Amino acid sequence: MDDLTKLFPDVADALGIESVAIVEKDYYIVELLRLLQPLAFDTHQLVFAGGTALSKAGISLNRMSEDVDIKLAPIAGFSLQYSRNQCKNIRKGIIKTITETIVASGMFSMDEEYPKVTRDENRYNEIPVRYPQKYAQAPCLRPFIKLELMETDLLEAAENRSISSLIMDLTKKGEVVRAFPCATIASTQAEKLISMMRRTAASMRDVERAVDESLVRHIYDNFCIVREKGADVPVLKHFVQECIEQDIERYGNRV
Repeated sequence: MDDLTKLFPDVADALGIESVAIVEKDYYIVELLRLLQPLAFDTHQLVFAGGTALSKAGISLNRMSEDVDIKLAPIAGFSLQYSRNQCKNIRKGIIKTITETIVASGMFSMDEEYPKVTRDENRYNEIPVRYPQKYAQAPCLRPFIKLELMETDLLEAAENRSISSLIMDLTKKGEVVRAFPCATIASTQAEKLISMMRRTAASMRDVERAVDESLVRHIYDNFCIVREKGADVPVLKHFVQECIEQDIERYGNRV
């Protein structure tokens, strides 16, 4: 690993990236995924999703996607097999295992300056993960990796992908993370469309609520998907409808 980290400046220069910290963070995002990949649970599957997963799926996003979004995809009938309190405790146990794995890694730690967030009976968890940093932080980057874990049903079965960092892609050195379950591009596109509409509608209903300017990333990501993969409108329409139904079930009258 030390040999690779020494190459961060050269890789940044070769790729025309102004800040070495971007290459550094990208590398440790992949190492965090490597740490999570072996974890298996009886009731949930860990599925890599969101913009960072898109950027590792061959979609050329000319932006730094620095969050790690993990879906906790429950088994069929999970909420019927267990009581509400049991479901809550199962989710809590999964997050505890993930947190303990991160702390025990020797590479990562919890960032105590930024509190963990837990909502909705442990369905949503946000964990700030501190990673080794040798290079000056770019103003555009958070000083930690935001690991988001949310229980949600998949729109379609996950697909296994090999995940590699910028430095691995360029130098062909290091080991890729093999066969990590990932959300499909089509389902990610639908979720990004719905996220834009949901949160924009929330801002319109509550004018005192600050508009999340970072939502523009969803518009950009959708543009990149269509540019490179096109759009299967019937499939997208079906997934969008499923997303809406999931939102109604999850948020009720808050949607």
